[in-house]
Amino acid sequence: MDKPKPRLQKLEALRGFAALYVVLFHCLPPKFYWFGIDVGFLFRFGPESVIVFFVLSGFVIKYTYEKSKDKSFRFYFIRRFIRLYIPLLFIFLLAYVMKCYGEGALANPEWSSLFGNLFMLQDNITLKPNVLSGAYLANGVLWSLSYEWWFYMLFFLLANKIKEALLNKWVTYLTIIAAVTYLFYPFIINRIVMYFAIWWVGVRFATDYLAGVKITIRRMMPQAWLLLTIIGILCLNLFLHYSELKGYKYPAVAYPVIELRHFIFSALVLFGAVIWQNLKWFGYNAIFGIFKYLAPCSYVMYISHEYLVYQATYLRFIHNSFIEYLLYIVFMILFSYFLEVVIYNRIRKQLIG
Repeated sequence: MDKPKPRLQKLEALRGFAALYVVLFHCLPPKFYWFGIDVGFLFRFGPESVIVFFVLSGFVIKYTYEKSKDKSFRFYFIRRFIRLYIPLLFIFLLAYVMKCYGEGALANPEWSSLFGNLFMLQDNITLKPNVLSGAYLANGVLWSLSYEWWFYMLFFLLANKIKEALLNKWVTYLTIIAAVTYLFYPFIINRIVMYFAIWWVGVRFATDYLAGVKITIRRMMPQAWLLLTIIGILCLNLFLHYSELKGYKYPAVAYPVIELRHFIFSALVLFGAVIWQNLKWFGYNAIFGIFKYLAPCSYVMYISHEYLVYQATYLRFIHNSFIEYLLYIVFMILFSYFLEVVIYNRIRKQLIG
């Protein structure tokens, strides 16, 4: 197998970092002291890490699609389905086994929620309006998988039905229309189509990268204006529906704030990536380079940490929270590596070679 190009290794490192950051976001207390200094605020941006995943995903899907010799829907669908679902089914099983263990008997499998997640209809049911299905067995991070899946499908549809020269215009029209309708009735379709504008940032980066074109602020301005337009619409949405925040313990992660928060950060990612590239990625490897070793198992880390770290209790006898959670994280990494690198790859080879 060819070694990944150095520039793509940067994406791998960022993916590994983002996965570990989400784990720490969920597990560390709001106030966390390191050598007497409260550094807890540094780990309060878990939702932003998911936006990093979206942008990276857009880049990778565009990159792999263009490099693939077989561009049929069958090939594309099978590859995406296997990649997303094989590890996920194991996590569903893990979640159910842990629920049975906790209840001391065969537990209710919550069929409606399970099927909602299998058909990728899940979202944060307590934090957003008009959600069809909650994340299975309270594994909150699964909300992003439904977005990912439908991004894959929408990308293939647009890439095969719309001329290349018109793609950006179509994405602009579709996402702005979705954002406007979100003001009146937010639901799964307009929410996912609106968020497609964030995922498309990665596609735009990959398009220029594949063409060997230098990525500049000027070249990315159409995408930036799209994000800024949606940010403006979501500011209006916050004004119109501010009263909906009443009753939330953490309103910063609930509708109508969370969508605005996501899009503001996506604009920062866009501009930050271009500026950092023009600085020749100064300091990037020193900050993120070590996390490339987590990239191969980052997906399972992301979807398993709810049970293997956040809800874990089997090391409570240690009576030292730092050592306890450090060991939980080590076990999670080992489990994730075994599932994603060993088991998943073997199943994938059996299914598609």
